[in-house]
Amino acid sequence: MIRAIESQRAQDLRSNPVEGEWETEGDSARERWEAQPWRRQLQDPRDHEHRVARPALVESLLAEGFAVEADVARFAGMLEDRGALSIGQVVRFADGLRVRMAQATTDDEVLQLAYLRRNAEELAERMIDWANAGRL
Repeated sequence: MIRAIESQRAQDLRSNPVEGEWETEGDSARERWEAQPWRRQLQDPRDHEHRVARPALVESLLAEGFAVEADVARFAGMLEDRGALSIGQVVRFADGLRVRMAQATTDDEVLQLAYLRRNAEELAERMIDWANAGRL
C-alpha cells in the first residue's frame, strides 16, 4: 500500500506545474529538507545544485577525519553524475532511502537503510556548512 501511495504521489508531482515549470521529485526532496527547522540551510539557494568534483570532495572529507561521510560521497548520486556531486544529489539520495525503508521487508534492511540515510543526511549537512563557509 505504501508503495502505491508513493507511486501516485510521484505521478502527481510530475504532472502539476509550479510557477511555469514542472516540479520534479528532487524539488520535493529539497522542500521536505527545508521544511525541517533543525536542518542546516543554505545561505545561497543556488549552491543546492552546484556540483563539485567527487574525488576532491572525498579527499577533503578524509583529510578532515570524516570517513563515513566520505564513503557515502563515493556513491551517493552516482546515477545522476559519476564525476561530480551536489548537495541536491545527496538530499535526493537520502530522500530515496526514506522511500526504500518503507518498502523494506525485514528489520535488518530497515536498520541498514536507516543507518545509510542518517550518514547521507550528515554528508548533506557537512556540505551545506562548507558551502555557507565558501569552502565547497
